[in-house]
Amino acid sequence: MTAISVKGLTKSYGDLVAVKDATFEVPLGTICGFVGPNGSGKTTTIRMLLSLIAPSSGSGEILDQPISHPERYLSRVGAMIEGPAFYPALTGAENLRVIATLGGFSLDRIPRLLETVGLGDRGDDKYKTYSLGMKQRLGIAAALLPEPKLLILDEPTNGLDPSGIQEIRDLLEKLAKNGVTIFVSSHLLSEIEMISEYLVMLQRGKVIFFGRTEDLLLKSK
Repeated sequence: MTAISVKGLTKSYGDLVAVKDATFEVPLGTICGFVGPNGSGKTTTIRMLLSLIAPSSGSGEILDQPISHPERYLSRVGAMIEGPAFYPALTGAENLRVIATLGGFSLDRIPRLLETVGLGDRGDDKYKTYSLGMKQRLGIAAALLPEPKLLILDEPTNGLDPSGIQEIRDLLEKLAKNGVTIFVSSHLLSEIEMISEYLVMLQRGKVIFFGRTEDLLLKSK
């Protein structure tokens, strides 16, 4: 079983080809970095994987289910795309309760999730008082509400200072040790290669490398 398997995935908008013939696999139980410069097609690919947009051609599977049938896998996937959206006047815990109620998820897990993402002592503080790093970590907590087997994160370290980046890295490593497969995008290879066992590299909508991080590092020597 693979977490993600993509074959010839393509997305065109008229003459613009955002993603072209993408083919790669992400094994279960790993952290896989999804790396490429801004505008290379990372978010478009993620949107296709989550069935938010339909591919122009090609196919993909998430947890061995086709992306053409999102109802078969989305309940086992957590995602954060293009930054989390929360109510500024509500506390972190209240925001999670709103999302859990809408999604039909257990409210009992919220205190534990806040602890997991390092916000155990800030859950009763209003979201508008949070730093950018804390907001990103609350977004990850929201993505963990369905107890996912696969966590897809779009640029979770974007705009963070070095300590914020390290906090996100530590959190992802902790989640991976607990059995969550993580597919995390970044425009900076240096930010993600340290924690990623596998890498998928995208350039101008095309996959230019996928495989073990150590194999890429050996190639570049």
